[in-house]
Amino acid sequence: MKQIVLLLMVGVVVFCGCGIKEKAKRATNKAGQVVGEGASSFFSGVGEGVDKTITDYDVRLSSELKELGLSTTIAKRVSIKGEEALSFYILNKSPVAGRLRLKMFNEKGDEIGRSTEEVIFEADDARYVQFALDKEIPLMMVQYVELDMKLEKPQQKPEGDVQKAEPQD
Repeated sequence: MKQIVLLLMVGVVVFCGCGIKEKAKRATNKAGQVVGEGASSFFSGVGEGVDKTITDYDVRLSSELKELGLSTTIAKRVSIKGEEALSFYILNKSPVAGRLRLKMFNEKGDEIGRSTEEVIFEADDARYVQFALDKEIPLMMVQYVELDMKLEKPQQKPEGDVQKAEPQD
């Protein structure tokens, strides 16, 4: 910023002091070029910052998903019919069908939200999977997310089949 001001001042001095029109023009053009490059860098940085806030989630896959050959390359916030969602680009090697579960955690490791989505992948498949989110989930607090397969609840045996421990004397 100091360089820009200095160049502008030099341009004004050259323009006013020497009366040489061409030198003043070149100095002014150079100052404009420096300002333009600075603005370009600034807006490029803003764009990178926006991308980082949208996609900078630490995504952790369960060992089960890794064994099934699933991986992710990008995670981003999206809107589905005006509602917040997280979208993950998921790749897989072998066929997979089931219910993916997304858990979100804050910096202390406390779970602060979750969502599930039914998926069916063919072998060597890839696509975005979007998880709808409750409005209450504080997305600005999400430090990392975990993806795993939601396991079905084991069926309980009827009470007649349950063995009871006998009291010992």
